[in-house]
Amino acid sequence: MLEDLEHQLEAAQALEASTGVVPWTPPAGLGPLPAELAPRAQALVAALNDAAVRTVAARDEIARQLAAVRSVPLAEDGGSSVYLDVAG
Repeated sequence: MLEDLEHQLEAAQALEASTGVVPWTPPAGLGPLPAELAPRAQALVAALNDAAVRTVAARDEIARQLAAVRSVPLAEDGGSSVYLDVAG
């Protein structure tokens, strides 16, 4: 099961820049995690948390960029140029 989660995490990280979602449903009837797999499971949880932090940061950056684009006034008469300062 941990191997499956690790593969799914790798797939999700590969799709990180896209809007794709990698669905996952936990298997039914799992017993307790064997002690020898605990470090691997903890590393997986840490990697998933890091991916979640990156996803939130990317979402926030996209929201800032979208707000900047929306702040540009529309040229209603078509006769004037509109410039967007992308550096400032």
